[in-house]
Amino acid sequence: MLRIIADDLGLHPSVNDGIIFLLKQRKIDGASLMANGHAFGDALEKLKNVNEPGIGIHFALVEEKSISGINLPRNHKVFFIKYVLGLIKLSDIKKELKAQLDKITDAGIRPGFINSHQYLHLLPGIMDIVVKLAVEYKIPSIRIVNESVNFSGGKLFRKAQLVFLNFLSGMAKKKIEKAGIRHNDFFVGFINAGNISADDLEYADNLAKKYPDKAVEFGCHPGHENNDLQNKYKHWGDYNWEKELNLLS
Repeated sequence: MLRIIADDLGLHPSVNDGIIFLLKQRKIDGASLMANGHAFGDALEKLKNVNEPGIGIHFALVEEKSISGINLPRNHKVFFIKYVLGLIKLSDIKKELKAQLDKITDAGIRPGFINSHQYLHLLPGIMDIVVKLAVEYKIPSIRIVNESVNFSGGKLFRKAQLVFLNFLSGMAKKKIEKAGIRHNDFFVGFINAGNISADDLEYADNLAKKYPDKAVEFGCHPGHENNDLQNKYKHWGDYNWEKELNLLS
């Protein structure tokens, strides 16, 4: 079974517009919402016009401002280094993740799945917190990354990151399953994130056909582009929201 999930709902109004359009047209199966996204309120308003949108939570420990008030590095590479060195408290991470969940549930949304910005939820320790929160809030599914490194595209460093995420996901699967929570079996969308192509979509579709009893998740980042969005997130590199929106629509 193939599920197409758009990430970063709540990031920016133009991103919201693109995702909401795809949800209304039933071109995607759901979207992950950022509780601390700049355009969270805008996303909530626009979701009122979508029937059964299939919303999950997109935990964001970096890039966006924390909800709980704790001081976390904004850059994911700095976050990772400090986390490995033990300079970030798990209690602070739990406080922030719970605050993000509460903000979404207080808005009347019951998340159907969990994923995260920069896939930080897969890190040991953080995954333990996420699993416990999923059980507490009765969230049935958590995203893992199980993507082929041999698939065409992607820079060498990006592929090295993928090898690491695949490894972390292998460990996370056991914890997720032990808690009685579901996860996807395959994932497509990391290597070419921000620039997915028809080849990526075809690859995901072929995986779903080859393994009809497995859950294949296709992650994407569609949106309408404008100067404000491009300038605000130019440090992300070569992101092409409009290209992904056009592909999926």
